[in-house]
Amino acid sequence: MTTNITSVQSGIVFLMAEWSGQAKWAYNQLKDFLAQHQAALDHLTCIDVDREPDIYDLPELSGKIHGCGEAAVIKNGRIVFVTELGKDKRQIQNRCEELLKIYEA
Repeated sequence: MTTNITSVQSGIVFLMAEWSGQAKWAYNQLKDFLAQHQAALDHLTCIDVDREPDIYDLPELSGKIHGCGEAAVIKNGRIVFVTELGKDKRQIQNRCEELLKIYEA
């Protein structure tokens, strides 16, 4: 988990807060969901937000990281979409589907 978010050119980035049960649960749910979509799973990157504190200063993520299992879609080196996967467990399927749809678009 030492990848820098700015080095990702294309893919899905999960923002892991190791201290957060919600984030760990959401990451496992996302991996299970993406197992049905191998191409997307192959482009999943997990970044530990505590080891990359500068991530909080990125304009696209400012105020959006709460340790709830946030995930982002990156295209051409730019963050184009951010969602919280672990905040509302009832919405995990919908949010994973939305994330995949934007990744594949």
